[in-house]
Amino acid sequence: MLKELLGPDIAELIATKNYSALKDGISEWESPEIAELILSLPESDQPVLFRLLQRQTAADVFSYFPPVKQEELLKNITADHIRSLLQELAPDDRTQLLGELPAQVTQQLLAMLPQDQLSEARQLLGYPEDSVGRLMTPDYIALKSSWTIADAIENIRQNGKDAETINMVYVIDEKGKLIDDILLRKIILANPAESLQTIMDGHFIAISASDDKEVAAQTIQKYDLVALPVIDSEGVLLGIVTVDDVLDVVEEEATEDIQKMAAVEVLDEPYLQIGYFQMVKKRAGWLSALFIGETLTATAMGYFDK
Repeated sequence: MLKELLGPDIAELIATKNYSALKDGISEWESPEIAELILSLPESDQPVLFRLLQRQTAADVFSYFPPVKQEELLKNITADHIRSLLQELAPDDRTQLLGELPAQVTQQLLAMLPQDQLSEARQLLGYPEDSVGRLMTPDYIALKSSWTIADAIENIRQNGKDAETINMVYVIDEKGKLIDDILLRKIILANPAESLQTIMDGHFIAISASDDKEVAAQTIQKYDLVALPVIDSEGVLLGIVTVDDVLDVVEEEATEDIQKMAAVEVLDEPYLQIGYFQMVKKRAGWLSALFIGETLTATAMGYFDK
């Protein structure tokens, strides 16, 4: 697929290191395609091309890199570039990055954030590692039940560009408690003069920030949702989890299931990155158990053959 995207012109620009022209050549590419291109380059060229991207594009592309590649790139770009990258990353992507890095590195990166983003990042990192709180983003559209349809549409226009998704918007009361979710289409088709309450039904699916992330994946799959609201113990809306976030969870769980089916302990890192002694620790127990089981089976079969 990548070779088809590159074509002879782009391939030549990479070979001759004509990065200025290359920047123009990929200006209309989608972020996943640019990420694939960068990962296909020699390691020495990857940060060079990445630094050519515009701030928002760089943040989008960065989110498609595996954690190991993200950490490598951070070591090869300037502090100013890292600062702008962190500020442009979506809150959930930033939380995932910071959660993967060593604690000392995380603290250094947190110090680069402005106060509002710093408070947000610390709040999200405060949730348990495998909880829904680590997956959610606080970038969503919240409407007040007392508003008119016109008020709701105006709020969506003003804040929609910063939201993770506007396919579904959420209605809260004066204390911030979630009381409904409404499809954007339903709002657009309603009479602007009517109250928002006229199109509310009070029925919604939500999940607790303390729940395991697998629960979020199962809930989104079960109800075929694009986004799932996340609430605290009192029902206050904290954020949302989108379907692209849970796809990563589903992939992780599928990999673990396959490893367990093969009677091996789940690895926490890719094979190429995991240390030798950690690999032995993860595998030796299972291999010993399998060896003992095979020995007993052979002994039993030999007994009955007599």
